[in-house]
Amino acid sequence: MFIRPPAQHPLANSSARIAFLIRARGGPRIIEIGDRTVTALILISALLFAWYLVATLYLVMRDDLVISLLANQRRAHYAYEDRIAELRGRIDKITARQLVSQDSMEDRVAGLIARQAELEARQVLVGDLGTRAEKAGIAPQTSPFASASPFQTGMMTSGSQAPLSYAPAGRPRPLPEPVSAEPPKPGSFRGPIESLVREVEKRAQTMETGQVQLLAAIGQGGEKEIATSRQAIAALGLDPARFGKDALKAPAIRRPAPLDELMLRDVRQETASAIGGPLLPPLPARAEAEAFEQAIQRAEIALESTRKARMILAALPLGRPISERFEMTSSYGTRMDPFTRSPALHSGIDFRAPAGTPVRAIAAGRIVEAGHAGGYGRMVEIDHGYGITTRYAHLSVVSVTEGEKIEKGAIIGQVGSTGRSTGPHLHYEVRLDDDSTDPMRFIRAGRMLAAN
Repeated sequence: MFIRPPAQHPLANSSARIAFLIRARGGPRIIEIGDRTVTALILISALLFAWYLVATLYLVMRDDLVISLLANQRRAHYAYEDRIAELRGRIDKITARQLVSQDSMEDRVAGLIARQAELEARQVLVGDLGTRAEKAGIAPQTSPFASASPFQTGMMTSGSQAPLSYAPAGRPRPLPEPVSAEPPKPGSFRGPIESLVREVEKRAQTMETGQVQLLAAIGQGGEKEIATSRQAIAALGLDPARFGKDALKAPAIRRPAPLDELMLRDVRQETASAIGGPLLPPLPARAEAEAFEQAIQRAEIALESTRKARMILAALPLGRPISERFEMTSSYGTRMDPFTRSPALHSGIDFRAPAGTPVRAIAAGRIVEAGHAGGYGRMVEIDHGYGITTRYAHLSVVSVTEGEKIEKGAIIGQVGSTGRSTGPHLHYEVRLDDDSTDPMRFIRAGRMLAAN
């Protein structure tokens, strides 16, 4: 077998993947590169190549990347600004809505304060009229509306009822206490204030309605009494003009003239008188204010008319001058004279009563005659005004003197049988303008008034 001898080349026995032979003066020098070194060199080369590619691409595409980045930044900035503007617009709308709501609420509160002041001023007038009506005996019945202040604490709750009252004259009602409420929680401010203002408005309307109702009740009570007085006068057959112009007439409310009537009146006055003044807008009309003005005018007129009617009725001799237990023995008109036994006018009515029975004035007046008067015997004559007089004859005792002023029910004498008389009795006459009239008309009118 042939064995090949080893090569004599310097790199022949090298096991390295890569070897370099370097000739130098001192002899050849071998540099060997192993597998690990080769792998490392390859990786470094790949990395350098990759870096070269990236650097090349960056240099080539740098401007495009910068432009794209700036564009994205601008888009994001614009989107942010648009969002901010949208949010700001929403905030402005909410703020404007709140300001409008706040202004509206402030206007409502200011209106309520003004309305409260007006209601307080009205309440003084209503209280005075109520007191006068109570003194006059025509106080209204209980009303379902309360007159307490809508701003006063402790008022009735919604749906409850309280009697309508009024303050005595000369003693104005105290100012109401302010409404106290717990501070609302954050975020819920509108709800409680809105409900509170609404409740106060409702109570103010209730108070205003109650005032008008009270005045209407006073007016109705006065008008009812005036109607009764007119019926009594009508039953007497008297002319109302006897008691003065427009006496005992139905009270009429003087309503404002319509605008066209006012304009026509002004046109007629232009040539009759010198008129002028600054041009100002007309006052705004309010239905509630007009209703209150008409109601208080009606109540005032009714009270004044009632006062006048009572003065007239107080002067009229309505009723009997002697107790009901004493019978009437002779009526007014033609009868057989007890002495001559022939027809004669009996100018009054006779009441049989024991001697000494007190005789009272049927109405207030002034004594115009007190003493002996022919066939009347001892007589008292009273002037009641309006041309009306009464005579009380055949008295045994006269207790008054001429010129004396007496009140209704005052004792003026005692029953007797003086003058042309057949026995103790009271002869009672009513005279109109010194002419005799039937006293029974006045007695019946007095009964009618007592029944009402």
